[in-house]
Amino acid sequence: MFADGGFFTPDAKARFVDVQVATEPVAAPGFPLTLNTGRVRDHWHTMTRTGKSARLSQHCAEPFVEIHPLDAARHHIGDADLVRVSTGLGAILVRALITSRQQLGSVFVPMHWNDQFASRARVDALIGAVVDPISGQPALKNVPVRIERFVAATYGFAVLRRKPANISAAYWAIAKCSGGWRLEMAFAVATDDWAPLVTELVGADIQLAVYCDAETGRHRFACYEGDQLAGTVFLAPEPVAVSRDWAIAQLGLQNLARGKRTSAIAGRPAKGAVDRGATVCACFGVGANEIVSAVGRGCTTVSAIGEALQAGTNCGSCRAEIRDIIELQRTRAPVSAERKVVVPA
Repeated sequence: MFADGGFFTPDAKARFVDVQVATEPVAAPGFPLTLNTGRVRDHWHTMTRTGKSARLSQHCAEPFVEIHPLDAARHHIGDADLVRVSTGLGAILVRALITSRQQLGSVFVPMHWNDQFASRARVDALIGAVVDPISGQPALKNVPVRIERFVAATYGFAVLRRKPANISAAYWAIAKCSGGWRLEMAFAVATDDWAPLVTELVGADIQLAVYCDAETGRHRFACYEGDQLAGTVFLAPEPVAVSRDWAIAQLGLQNLARGKRTSAIAGRPAKGAVDRGATVCACFGVGANEIVSAVGRGCTTVSAIGEALQAGTNCGSCRAEIRDIIELQRTRAPVSAERKVVVPA
């Protein structure tokens, strides 16, 4: 449109418009934080395309709110908690991501998630129909909000070969993964009988390998159709601590021997097996644990990580995250030869 360096005006020069703002945005009573919205690196618009990509969904599989650590502490919110973000117009339920890169007094929520991929994550529900009278640009950057921790009785994670038609959970977020779907859940009320949920997610005509600890509230189900894994469901009173990438990889196993059916509910690789960790480089499928291991071997720059693992050498959008992992591992290094400090990755 502007290949010749001009604008669609008689003299080909741009026209600047002096926009008068009626009032500066201020925090409304009861809504002390400012909401900013935008995109994340691996998604596009409302996931009309990227939601179909298992590779792109692995890096960021559920909606979130970025919160400065001091704001999180002030509102009694911990990392990975679920958070209700609300305005006078509506509310959403998203995962907490506590980070000092977020400005104090502000929060950030991405715009991509819609009702196909999450229970209550449409950030446009928080924003009024206010636009600039000249450009039509909506006011997406200065919405007063409040945040509150959502108290869940039970958390869940599942990997499923087929997308379920219904998910009976107060919170859920589903994303395409290799071989099927990954699902995060939270329930306001606990129960002693999770069988109806498993049937709802996986189906009725299945064989089960089950682990249940009623005293601690931890339940795990591996669901089989013949010798093929149809899904696994993990439930716990806190955010479920399983290796998600490993659990997803189990969907691709064929003709699993009946004697090994319980291995799927372990939630992590067996001793000696490799756990890649959460995906950092979507282009080459490189996980956080692989990067940590490479740093331990002496790869202490982003370029060195790229040479060793290819991570960050294609689109480059993960390079900042790789740099953060390197810096974190440096802070965990032993302080001296006399007093060796070992910190688990």
